[in-house]
Amino acid sequence: MTDDDFTASRRDVLKSGAVAAVGLGGADSVLSTLQPADDSGEAVNQVTSFLGEDQVVKTACSPNCRGKCPLDVYVRDGQVKKVEQQVPAATDFKRGCTLGISHLQRVYNAKRLKYPMKRASWSPDNPQPGKRGEDASFKRISWDEALDLVAEQIQTTKDEHGPEGIFWHSGSGDGGTTGFGRLKQLVGGIQDSFVFGIDTNVGQGFNRVTGEGGVFMPPTNTAEDWVNARTIIIWGSDIFASQFQMDAEWVLEAKRNGAKLVVVDPMYTNTAEKSDLWLPIRPGKDTHLALSMMHYIFENEVYDKSFLRQRTNAPALVSTEDGTLLDPARVVDDPADDAVVVMNEETGEPEVVGAETGGPFALTGEWSIDGTTVRPGLVALREQAANYPPDKVADIAGLTTEDIETAADWLATRGAGGIMPSYGVGRYLYGHVFGQAYATLLALTGDYGRHGNIHAQHPSYNGSYLQTGDWGSPDDAVGVETYGYQRVLDLLEDGGPAQPRFLYGMNSNMLGNQFPDRDRWLNAMENLDTIVWADMYHTPTTQQADIILPAAHWFETEDLLTTYTHPNLSYRQQAHEPLWEARDDYYIIAGLAERLGHGDKFPDDKHEVLDQFVQNDDRLSWEQLQETGTVATDETPDVAYTDEFGTESGRITVYDDDAPTEKGPGLPDEGVSLEVPEPLEARTADDWEKRDEYPLVFMQKHSKWRIHSQWANVPWLREVNREPQLDIHPKDAKRRGISDGDYVRVHNDRGSVVVRAKYNKGIRPGLVNTDQGWWAEDFVEGHYQDPISAETAEVGRTFAFYDCRVEVEPAADEYQSNQYTQDNPRGTAGSSAGGD
Repeated sequence: MTDDDFTASRRDVLKSGAVAAVGLGGADSVLSTLQPADDSGEAVNQVTSFLGEDQVVKTACSPNCRGKCPLDVYVRDGQVKKVEQQVPAATDFKRGCTLGISHLQRVYNAKRLKYPMKRASWSPDNPQPGKRGEDASFKRISWDEALDLVAEQIQTTKDEHGPEGIFWHSGSGDGGTTGFGRLKQLVGGIQDSFVFGIDTNVGQGFNRVTGEGGVFMPPTNTAEDWVNARTIIIWGSDIFASQFQMDAEWVLEAKRNGAKLVVVDPMYTNTAEKSDLWLPIRPGKDTHLALSMMHYIFENEVYDKSFLRQRTNAPALVSTEDGTLLDPARVVDDPADDAVVVMNEETGEPEVVGAETGGPFALTGEWSIDGTTVRPGLVALREQAANYPPDKVADIAGLTTEDIETAADWLATRGAGGIMPSYGVGRYLYGHVFGQAYATLLALTGDYGRHGNIHAQHPSYNGSYLQTGDWGSPDDAVGVETYGYQRVLDLLEDGGPAQPRFLYGMNSNMLGNQFPDRDRWLNAMENLDTIVWADMYHTPTTQQADIILPAAHWFETEDLLTTYTHPNLSYRQQAHEPLWEARDDYYIIAGLAERLGHGDKFPDDKHEVLDQFVQNDDRLSWEQLQETGTVATDETPDVAYTDEFGTESGRITVYDDDAPTEKGPGLPDEGVSLEVPEPLEARTADDWEKRDEYPLVFMQKHSKWRIHSQWANVPWLREVNREPQLDIHPKDAKRRGISDGDYVRVHNDRGSVVVRAKYNKGIRPGLVNTDQGWWAEDFVEGHYQDPISAETAEVGRTFAFYDCRVEVEPAADEYQSNQYTQDNPRGTAGSSAGGD
């Protein structure tokens, strides 16, 4: 049989060309590898003398755990034999985890994509999108044929449908230099973006208050400074499981220095186990708790009056009639742009002041100025907090009054500290209000601009960004239109204002892990004539592709890595050439660029591109990068927020007279205006219309055994993390006739998944959880994304993975068997991992 007539089913794609992992010998063989000495007295290592010396290659991990941990890879006879943590230039950041050191089983994995493939039922003239899916089979093709087909489809789509017919998608599965962004800019089309869609709720709420922050978590003090904190509240994050390689050590050091650690989480996690106080909050009640802590702080007069007067708009005078800030032009002529009007308590007169200006400014009271009744903006916040006393919120949130008061008191009275939230708190429809609430709470305690302050779960080291120059903005770029993830689904379904017909995807396993309401995505993608996907492994997403391009593993490529969560830039030295016919993503993109008339923008040797980055940056040299693997580049001040804030007034916005109005499910038709934080809920609300039908909140927390869906096919890890499970409290399970270990059906009116139940007394009754990262073939039936809505709110515009209610019932009798021990003792269930 020739390559031309070779066809393969999905199972064949996974099985073909298997490469066995290196085995380990028995104990006797290990113990016999050393002899005391040779004739010269030198110790003899029989392993080295027999097998040869290892070459130590400097490289780095590169998934979206944000660690980008530098690694040492030991190569012998052209094969990777071992992976260890590397000691980076900034030595305090020696990090690594079980996942990073298991790359050996990712490089030499039988489920690697090996050759370019074309869906057997697809052709440019007859795409037959309905034949995509689990039963699709693929035909091996050459790289030239694959790239010719992709380039022809890009050009044909542009000619027939315009640039908006081209849809470019990249997830966060790799942080290397691919040229993908450069090609997009040159070709044109549309792209999706994290800016809205996934995990942006908390950051945008915080940003609205402070004027600071990016798309996700806001800026915070560097991790090294966290040891100065006196109180740390980790809110909705299990960092000791999912981020232990970056953040946990500094938190533990703060505890050793006497800090109090509070953990707010409805599950008893690795992080909660280390806490001084665990608040097992009911899902969706986070803003209630933040306002209750404000209530305690106000009632006990432990708020930082000096900070509020100087660095926030708390003393700014607000009209009681229409809620707008008093116009400074009514008090003085030609006021500064950042001016606010305050009442000077000593003079009894209004005063116009700029940012970073303190004084004896009133924080309470009411006055009349030119017939307008005014009061400080802080009064509105105080009145709002008065509605949430700890005893009332204790009942709402499933906590105790004493615990709420203790957490508030520690934060307000023990000195500098802060709140470390996660993306999880934003995975409710209106999660951005929590971002507004905790930013405001930290303003009350004055926890900005001091050593020991914390505002996010991971810091950003600005100095560790590569100086890429104009690489991302080439000459002759035509640009791309950007849409949030939630809008892309609408475009695929409805075609307005753009109808994508061609999709190129990479670094993403979006249909295996990332996107809610999975069936909607699968149906919507039938409107695409061509789907091209590049990945290391055959994922549920590549199974939906028409053309599959095998990408190289990170160890098979040369690269430079921005790290941004630790102060090192990393060099990734190539350990060996890509296996089979896999290619570095850069060379895949460069091959397409050449066929599309942009070959001159992509040097034949990727090293030339990397060399441009090194030459752009005085901190870098090839000699140091090749010798040490990393360069310490930290230029980030230890303390954040020491200057004016990024708001219009330069002050934290405790009261927002230009607040957005949020609209969506569970809210009044006119919406809710958010001058101060207002608890908003959809499906987690006590009066949700279908609560009785679907009484359990369904979460999908991060797992220590995955980075999203990557590492799902590593046998070492699957030995201890064999199959998906549903964490359920024994009370909830027994009430439904479910025994520990039974297979159950988790369902709502949107979809269902069959999974094994696992009794967990550390999860709140009324809550169930299945860790994210599993693929459809890992479940007996369905997928954990099937019951989750892709609906977003008008302001938040963020997928609400946790805003989901389900019912759980025993699965049908035919499911009550263990497919994992019967068919696959290591639990790999035929899956593989790639993308993100």
